[in-house]
Amino acid sequence: MRWRTAITVLLGLLLSAGCSAAAATNAGHVEADVTFSKDMITHHEQTIQLAEVGADRGTTSYVRELSKKLIAEEQADITMMSSWLQSWQEPVPVPPAETMGADLPKGPDFDRQWLKALAGHLEHGVHMAEAVSKAGKHGPTLELAGKIRSGQQAELAEIAKHMG
Repeated sequence: MRWRTAITVLLGLLLSAGCSAAAATNAGHVEADVTFSKDMITHHEQTIQLAEVGADRGTTSYVRELSKKLIAEEQADITMMSSWLQSWQEPVPVPPAETMGADLPKGPDFDRQWLKALAGHLEHGVHMAEAVSKAGKHGPTLELAGKIRSGQQAELAEIAKHMG
């Protein structure tokens, strides 16, 4: 009888420890953090698609270099947000099938049209980052949102200079 009691107590402790570990993994975030990560991953994938087109078709060094920079930065953010979603047992979005920027004109007007498309896209990213800054709770998500907001605002200012 003592063994049964001991085993029952031990199993109860093990089960509660497992539940505590799961709760600790999910602690510190709210639905706004999850939504932001999912939506921003998709947004970053679109940025990468647009940047790949810019790296391939850009006629100025500014467009080609900005494209390479964006690809590296966005991939790093995607990796980080994907790990958060996985730790929260949330699905990670798959890249969009349609290639953003593929419909942009080739030739001398490409850079201007590409910068215009990128500017609109980055403005949307700033709005997404501002929204999670108001509703999110996950510290690393809020830090990333701040980085995205300030980084994309700086890019928008630089793009405006190049569009003259």
